[in-house]
Amino acid sequence: MEQNKYFSVTAFNTLIKSKIDGDEELHNVYVKGEISNWKSYNSGFFFDLVDEKKSVIPCILWSDNYLYLPFEPKNGDEVIALGSVSVYVGRGRYNFTVKTLEKFGQGAALLALEALKKKLQAEGLFDISHKKPIPEFPKSIGLIVGDKSAAEADLIKNISRRWPLCEILVFPSLVQGKDAPKELLKALRRAETTEIDILIIARGGGSNEDLSAFNDEALTRELYACTIPCISAVGHEIDTTLIDYVSDLRVSTPTGAAEAATPDQQEIRAVLLGAEDSLNTAMKNLLSKKRDQLNSLSARPFFKNPSSNYAKAKEEVQQLSKRLEMSLGHLVEMSSNQVRSLSSRLEALNPRNVISRGYSMTTDERGNIVTSIKQIAEGDTLKSVLKDGTITSKVTSKE
Repeated sequence: MEQNKYFSVTAFNTLIKSKIDGDEELHNVYVKGEISNWKSYNSGFFFDLVDEKKSVIPCILWSDNYLYLPFEPKNGDEVIALGSVSVYVGRGRYNFTVKTLEKFGQGAALLALEALKKKLQAEGLFDISHKKPIPEFPKSIGLIVGDKSAAEADLIKNISRRWPLCEILVFPSLVQGKDAPKELLKALRRAETTEIDILIIARGGGSNEDLSAFNDEALTRELYACTIPCISAVGHEIDTTLIDYVSDLRVSTPTGAAEAATPDQQEIRAVLLGAEDSLNTAMKNLLSKKRDQLNSLSARPFFKNPSSNYAKAKEEVQQLSKRLEMSLGHLVEMSSNQVRSLSSRLEALNPRNVISRGYSMTTDERGNIVTSIKQIAEGDTLKSVLKDGTITSKVTSKE
């Protein structure tokens, strides 16, 4: 056969593992069976789940998850296991990696919870697109916690330590027991009528029964519709409730919730101090640059002796003033000569000067100078201006 027509054993087992790991239906599966071949090791516990038909599923329960079991498992226990299918490539065998175990009597509630979870998921309540961002610098945080509980004390201590500028409002409620769902719902509705930036719902770890109040359908739907960004911190890392799926952020502990909801004032202080140092350095550099520029300008001759800068201009102005004065004198003299010349010419043309030399000037009755006989008729009255007087005469004839 051609080389690329077959798998190696490892390649084939790896292919099977990738197929199984990619199948969402094989994640977080509930399986009912009886514990058999329970074996304890440092890293965890290995056992089989068997049913009445003698079908067997090999299981692994790691030590970290074992610590949170509500009972001590043993051979013969009928249980419901929550886990995911995995493949060990080296042996070519699949295992059921168990997250938690419940005795079958208690497991019926887990099955009902799983059915509710699938219903809510199908309705879109768990969609990531619905998640709201958590404000970076909250002014007020609301806490839905057990009254005087360790979770309340933990949250108040860590929020106050990290971000003391924030106001903390507590909405105490029962967090387990048959009345807890109603009390939690009331606390949530009170919080919704208050001006808060972030809401935290928290309690410590416990069994599935202890945490069952946080799987209430009415509470889950109310939290989904809540307009306040919400952080859930119920139980521990392996504990997951329905409100964890609809909250905007899920953390494993109240301390984690305080850290997720607030900035660290020490980090902010460090950032501000760094910014202050950078600003001081920039200002020093700027002042030094401006000081150098000022020193350079002040060293220029003008700033050392400002009047020296105007001396040359002053001398030029004086020279121009003298030249202007001379030009004006020359212009006045030329104008005066022209006036005298024109005056002489006008004087020569003055009729009175002509008359003084033995001539006369004749005008009609209207004062018009008579230069032709055609201008007068017999009988007209004329005036003749002589050197020393005027003669009035009447025209008796004209030739």
